[in-house]
Amino acid sequence: MSPVAKRAPEIVVLDSRAIEEMIGKIADVAAQPHTEHELAAWRAKNGREHATAAARSYAVVGETLMFLHTCPDGVVVPFTIYPDGSTKIYTDHAHAGEAFYPQG
Repeated sequence: MSPVAKRAPEIVVLDSRAIEEMIGKIADVAAQPHTEHELAAWRAKNGREHATAAARSYAVVGETLMFLHTCPDGVVVPFTIYPDGSTKIYTDHAHAGEAFYPQG
């Protein structure tokens, strides 16, 4: 099993429109009927992601786990976690300092 989210995440800054598109695409995939099965299979293979209760809209795309996370100030940011444990957080320029990932 790989070390899911054991390293510091990479913050990827994109324009606001690209972030909104990612949020919409992740939410669309997460709403599909097969999502729960794919999420369970991803976790069985890669381990449980390190996310708080504020995470939602989980989707598996290929071998990548994607989800949305709401920060304390209400900003929603997309996350991706790869099988090797690397994590990317996508945010726009205005919120780059607010994106966080819980350490534990």
